[in-house]
Amino acid sequence: MERKVAPKRNDTKRKHKSSQFDYMEVYRQLRTNIEYSSFNKDVKVVNITSSNPAEGKSSVTSNLAMVSIAKYSKVLLIDCDLRKPVQHKIFKVSNKIGVSNLMKDVHDIDIDDERYFHKFKDKESDGKLYVLTSGKSVPNPQELLASEKFKDLIEKFKEKFDFIIIDCPPLNAVADAIPVSRITDGTVFVTSARDTDKRDAKDALTMLQRNGANVLGCVLTKVDKSTRSYYSYYGNEE
Repeated sequence: MERKVAPKRNDTKRKHKSSQFDYMEVYRQLRTNIEYSSFNKDVKVVNITSSNPAEGKSSVTSNLAMVSIAKYSKVLLIDCDLRKPVQHKIFKVSNKIGVSNLMKDVHDIDIDDERYFHKFKDKESDGKLYVLTSGKSVPNPQELLASEKFKDLIEKFKEKFDFIIIDCPPLNAVADAIPVSRITDGTVFVTSARDTDKRDAKDALTMLQRNGANVLGCVLTKVDKSTRSYYSYYGNEE
């Protein structure tokens, strides 16, 4: 049974007082910025990471996924934060089975299998959002994400979905996002106006660039509410 898209966690606490401001509009702008970030090829698979925990990357990921179904028929959100996953909490679904379980059988993927894929639909569009949670915890997350099996899994997903968004762990905690960034079309880097240390952000960005990641731009979260948006976006000008 299809569900409607769940509201983002703590949305009611984050609403701006100004009636002129559309909270989700900033995420539609982010989606557009990602689409036009490269003129050489389509950006179909993006991963989202940050320098440290609690900088807002998972909220950015979930909201970007939700607004994307207005543009794309089939959107996939994968929670690849295998150490401290939160997407199952945001969407209020089970995390007993997810990407770590699916890795055992990459060759036979059925996106209508409700054991793995939690399907959501928005009232205002025909697009569908599929959420693949992290699944069973594994002792070696980085090795799993760097494997050929995971790369093959993403390639198979590209045949079945129009847009794929991957939630990755923060870089200064673990390096799990590095192998994921190598196989995606681009990486979005999230920083917090309140919490992020500039040196931490610089170190994390340097790590991404040294390892060949295509950094599409940065999202600045937790901006002062007197401004017009929840985040600011700084694109890669190269």
